[in-house]
Amino acid sequence: MYFALEPALMRIFGTPELMMKTVSWQLDINSGYRKTTVAPEYQSTRDERLGDHGIRKGDLRERMNPELFAILTIRYDDNQGNRSSAWLRVTNLFRNDERLPKAIRKNPVMLSLYLMWLLQHPDMQQKKGKVEITGKSRKTLYRWRIACQEVCSEWIKLAEGRAEELLEEAGAIKYEN
Repeated sequence: MYFALEPALMRIFGTPELMMKTVSWQLDINSGYRKTTVAPEYQSTRDERLGDHGIRKGDLRERMNPELFAILTIRYDDNQGNRSSAWLRVTNLFRNDERLPKAIRKNPVMLSLYLMWLLQHPDMQQKKGKVEITGKSRKTLYRWRIACQEVCSEWIKLAEGRAEELLEEAGAIKYEN
């Protein structure tokens, strides 16, 4: 189902192309007034990644629920600053979700670190950023992980489902029967 959706969202948000060729890498390295030449396939701004293919990041932002767009930002954006600001918009959703273990819900740091890592696209989940919880039994950690993955996958499905509808309406993705 997501064979066409994920590449489209990755192109919109800029993930995970070769790091040295992405626009955000160029912006990070060349901060200031200098401009560099980039290979033609990467000459675009953040909101124009799909360009002629029909929809831009700004279009998604305007037409989606802000919380769902924030989840897509956490999942697909390659800019940590954007992810952190998006997390502030969805923190309340997760703090009030009774399915999450109380110990995680009530600890804002663990909630932020653990769930933000789980929401990221698998290609962006690196061992370096993974949160390891210590001081609990393996059974407890297993139950916590299952509950957190269930909640995260539900929100991801909602966000990607809405994005899929918008991309289909715009003609950016098409499914062949």
